[in-house]
Amino acid sequence: MMAQQYLVADAISRGLFNTNLLTFAGIRQDFGHGFTAGNNSNELTAKEIIDRLMGGRGGMGGTWNEGGLPQAIKYNFKQNGGMMIASVVGIPIAFKVGTKLLRKPILTPANRMLKAAGMTGVRV
Repeated sequence: MMAQQYLVADAISRGLFNTNLLTFAGIRQDFGHGFTAGNNSNELTAKEIIDRLMGGRGGMGGTWNEGGLPQAIKYNFKQNGGMMIASVVGIPIAFKVGTKLLRKPILTPANRMLKAAGMTGVRV
């Protein structure tokens, strides 16, 4: 269940902020020390958003001066929104189907095999 929640949250952060969840939260920094093609000012982190809301630049380049944060989020959604929506809908479905497929055909025979081998307290 935790993996499913992480994947959904990651899909949302990629869709709206153009960064993975760990980078958005500030746990990991994927930007390096200078500007690169992968380090765009539309890649937003929680720290940058708070900085921008408090009146700072928030790491955003001149492109976003007029529209600011809402424009960057709108741009990210246009670029990544389809994949985000598909992921948010598809991931829970995939987990539910996967759980049902793996539950009976694999786990039940494995548990029977362990029981037949005399390992009654062990279950898969």
